[in-house]
Amino acid sequence: MIFRRNGNKKIKHNNIFYDELPDSIDAKLNTQTIKSLLGDGSDVECKTIFIGDNRLPITIIFIDGLADQQLISDFILKPLMEDKQFKEAKNIKKVIELVEDGYVYFSSQEKRLNIKDVILDILSGNTALIFDIENTVFTFDTKGFEKRAISEPTGENIIKGAKDSFVENLRTNTATIRKKLKTHKLMIKDFTIGKESNTKIAIVYIKGIGNENIVKILKERLDNINIDGVLTTGVIEENIIDNKYSVFPQVIYTERPDKFCANVIEGRIGLIIDGFPITYIVPVTIGSFLQAPEDYAYNYFVSSVIRFLRFFLMFTTLLLPGFYISIATFHHEMIPTQLALAITASKEGVPFPTFVEVIFLQIAFEILTEAGLRLPQNIGQVVSIVGAVVIGQAAVEANLVSPVVLIIVAVTAISNFTMPNQDFSNALRVWRILFVLLSSIIGLFGLSLASIILLHHLSNMEVYGIPYLVPFVGEEGKQLQDSIFRLPFSTLYKRPIGLKTINKKRQD
Repeated sequence: MIFRRNGNKKIKHNNIFYDELPDSIDAKLNTQTIKSLLGDGSDVECKTIFIGDNRLPITIIFIDGLADQQLISDFILKPLMEDKQFKEAKNIKKVIELVEDGYVYFSSQEKRLNIKDVILDILSGNTALIFDIENTVFTFDTKGFEKRAISEPTGENIIKGAKDSFVENLRTNTATIRKKLKTHKLMIKDFTIGKESNTKIAIVYIKGIGNENIVKILKERLDNINIDGVLTTGVIEENIIDNKYSVFPQVIYTERPDKFCANVIEGRIGLIIDGFPITYIVPVTIGSFLQAPEDYAYNYFVSSVIRFLRFFLMFTTLLLPGFYISIATFHHEMIPTQLALAITASKEGVPFPTFVEVIFLQIAFEILTEAGLRLPQNIGQVVSIVGAVVIGQAAVEANLVSPVVLIIVAVTAISNFTMPNQDFSNALRVWRILFVLLSSIIGLFGLSLASIILLHHLSNMEVYGIPYLVPFVGEEGKQLQDSIFRLPFSTLYKRPIGLKTINKKRQD
């Protein structure tokens, strides 16, 4: 099947887009052609061996560092050189029949009919067994490159839950999921994206629970990605979301298998990218970013209080700076007399208006936060904490800002750090700027206008056909047992209505 994109001819085979190379489609499956496509890299190992009494030639090609040479020696070369059946083989056709019949001690082998598949297998760590006389190639799964061991997540703190995490190897991650979800209905579908990187991506869902229409849309969006390489997760994320110009996240990312599996069981679709220790989950709603796995590990009453606190702090980090600017600049009558006098006294000697103080400190806190992220972990926390204290205290003593503004901005920053999802936290930081600017221009009217703009934006957002504000809009408002509060498990007998799952019952 031939596709034309940007004026270039592409060939699609098994969901992989290839550049059309001269004679690459109808090229013979032999050593010379394969070596010419792989180039003369020093890590490309090519060895010709002669087997049997008739010294029949066979060529083995693999990439040093990607393939396990011990596997090649014990389970490919040893049977070929020592097995009686191969020794008595009279011609190459007989050897090919023996390999097909399983006389090579390897469970994972493929007979390749396309040279592009052979090249991709070799570059993925497989070993190619080439029979030049018959233009036949077998590939064996001998991947043996170094990979990181499963350890505790580094980006998500675990208080009460499983301590394992995803790693950079796709098959290790799928095996981890299989260990937690031992059901034959678990579907794992592989794709390959990136003309040069050939990165494998797996879609994970449970058949009979996950919405097949969402799976279909996700597959189509992955198929439409035409890019050289997938070297960052943003390449995938930007191509599978609906609203590309919104700062609010439309996928959940996690490095925790327990969180991933919990969402898949609930009816969502998972996405695993080879080479990255984080996974994606779709579709999502705004409530998804205010929930944490620990909410379901604690007593429901404690979890409800903590979750309600998160919602309260979400509004706090958005509205508090703008609200303070409004009442301190435009609406003095709203402030109690004693508090007004205290604020006035604290501003004595400060030459800047309130909104300039707030913006100055907001920028200072953002710089310190960014510095804490970029510096080495051992000193990053020290810089962010000590820097905030020192700079804040110095700014107050120098009469650049008032103590009240310092408290307001500090409370705002701390409230933002309580959000369970970093992408959602970043979105709140961006929108907070709009709230501050409009409040500094027309006071509470500006604060109200910013709130209306934000509500309008969120109301218009849909993720795979699901409103972003579920379960607070439409008929989904009837299912609030697991939103602002988390009720006992005995009451959560249905999956979220908004996901439109096939099997809607979570328990009987």
